[in-house]
Amino acid sequence: MQRSVNGNLLMLVALGFVLGGGWRQAQGQDVPLTAGGLTALPRETTEPVALVNAGFEQEWDGWGPSKQPAFSIVTTPGAAHSGKACLRFDAGQQTQFVPSVRQVLKDVEPGVHVLRFWLKTDNVGKKDDKNSGVCVSLEYYLQDGQRTWPSTQVFTGTRDWQQEELRVLIPPELKPGSVTISIHRYGGPSGGEAFFDDVSLERVRPPPVDAFLRYPNYRGYLPEDGPQSVRLWVRLNRDEPHTAAQVEVTEVATDKKVTVVELPPGAQEKVVEIDASQWPLGRYSLRPRLGGYQHPAYHIQKVSAAQRRSMAVWFDERQVLHLNGKPTFMLGFYNAQGFDDNYGRLDTLAEAQPNFHIDYMSWGHPLAQQREYQEQMQKRGLWLLFTANNALPGTPWPVWKAALAKELVPGVTGDTQENLDRYLTRLAEEMRKMPMHGGWYVMDERDLDRIAPTFHQYTVLRRADPDHPTYCCSNKPKELFLWRDAMDVFGLDPYPLFNMAAGRPLTMAAEWTRAGVEATQASRPLWMVIQFFQGWAKDRWPTQEELRTMSLMAITEGARGLFYWSFGVRGLKWVKDKGEQAEYWRRAVAVCKELKQLEAALIAPDAPQAVKAVSDPRIRWRARLADGKCYVFAYLPSDKFVSDPAQTERVEARFTLSNGQTVTRAFRPDFADWFAATMQ
Repeated sequence: MQRSVNGNLLMLVALGFVLGGGWRQAQGQDVPLTAGGLTALPRETTEPVALVNAGFEQEWDGWGPSKQPAFSIVTTPGAAHSGKACLRFDAGQQTQFVPSVRQVLKDVEPGVHVLRFWLKTDNVGKKDDKNSGVCVSLEYYLQDGQRTWPSTQVFTGTRDWQQEELRVLIPPELKPGSVTISIHRYGGPSGGEAFFDDVSLERVRPPPVDAFLRYPNYRGYLPEDGPQSVRLWVRLNRDEPHTAAQVEVTEVATDKKVTVVELPPGAQEKVVEIDASQWPLGRYSLRPRLGGYQHPAYHIQKVSAAQRRSMAVWFDERQVLHLNGKPTFMLGFYNAQGFDDNYGRLDTLAEAQPNFHIDYMSWGHPLAQQREYQEQMQKRGLWLLFTANNALPGTPWPVWKAALAKELVPGVTGDTQENLDRYLTRLAEEMRKMPMHGGWYVMDERDLDRIAPTFHQYTVLRRADPDHPTYCCSNKPKELFLWRDAMDVFGLDPYPLFNMAAGRPLTMAAEWTRAGVEATQASRPLWMVIQFFQGWAKDRWPTQEELRTMSLMAITEGARGLFYWSFGVRGLKWVKDKGEQAEYWRRAVAVCKELKQLEAALIAPDAPQAVKAVSDPRIRWRARLADGKCYVFAYLPSDKFVSDPAQTERVEARFTLSNGQTVTRAFRPDFADWFAATMQ
């Protein structure tokens, strides 16, 4: 069957040269797009980490301090979850300091860890106050002295014994012997009591083989008019001296073996390159193996040039966005417009000339309003990433309360996976008909325990909507690599001007961008989120130069798109003084218009060969060739915030181009700029 379909495709290709435009639709009917990528997450296995007195049966052994106010060991019959004892916390007791009970773990290694414990609460917390209660943290220090404390939610209310879980990535930079389990109060005394028992900690073992599909880089689509070298990163986490790791390629339709590539002896990490130039159009499976272990397969669909051109949204091998076939630098805003103000806010938003926005307040409105809204976007050149990050089990904002879900799947309620899959499938069917549907916003600063449900959601959306990407934004750059198969486009939101007392430099925007590129092995689109809000009351809005610098830093480090948080709530919409609001918006408009004029360079290939030398080795830069010019984006990093730019010493940096030209620019620490030089 697959061979006959491919034969029809070849005939259609030939006819296309003669008949022109009509063949694309016929081809699409014969071989519909079927998105690929990773077919399943690797099966997880764990190993226990030894704890002392995990059930509090030996009173305070392993835990301390033993006389911590508000905590006590309870041995009343029937009080414990198991055994004879448990830990009690008095949430209403006044204490001089935040009370906590801790166990220091000496032998914890870097990696993903799962902390579990049983909890029972009785009237913990204050009414209508979710910020006073009790929580559990897995704290650690990095080698540079930085303290990190991933924590559970704040537990309040009343409930019987229930097991809770905290999933934490402990990075390689861990300071040995610094990991600590901490059970502690959150906020002030609030009343009630909580009981803890049967604590456990497990380390998630890496699979025998890790793999990541570097290319094709978008949903496994391999266009016949693009690069034909499939690239699969493989790392061996287990040594089997007499067994060679392999990557097996098969046709999906026939299960016929296409090729088998063996890793060379002794190779622990390698990018396997496979020539696909002779593969017929169709679907293929790549599966890494080591001994008896099989990594979940990656699916690839080789498509014709016309099939790729017919896609509404796609990405080329350089991570550049194509909208209806046009290469585009994504420039967007987080929005909270909904359908208020007769679309007047869309007019204001259009002043900055963005091409995307995320309106996380419009997701629940009926289809007729969705269609009208997108027609208004179309007039202003605005594509929409539709918010789906609440279409997951257990979300505090269930979709079933909204008119849209009641219209799409009438009578269906409850966050079961089956119900959510039905909703997402119907939603995708309708959104694909909308004129400015650009994809899906699926993750916003999620914890690691949401990777599996997010990956499941991804499989549903890519099946129902094969040519519109999913996008995420994370605030945990060290964890981003764990999400790399759960969506298509990635983002991070460094906010250096949030809590300015910490003195974080604008360079944070560059460092997080570089971390995002590394996490995705420079093989997925990266759209960074730039701070466009005030933060705490003692903070301030970014100046125009700061907005520009953060934007250019992200571009210098490889971002292929920029979002700004936020045109809507918690940002510009919440500024009460209309004069201040207009000034802040003027700054954003000025920066965005400047970037819009640079679009030819922003979508061009990297051209490091265009710059022969830079006089100051501290300068980080990126060169692009476009329109007969060499564009150079550059910045001077800083490890601290520059509070008074006027008093900061500037350095002269001389750029020597490949044609012998020299261009000199002045930089101060924590400042970015660009220039263009005509190439002769």
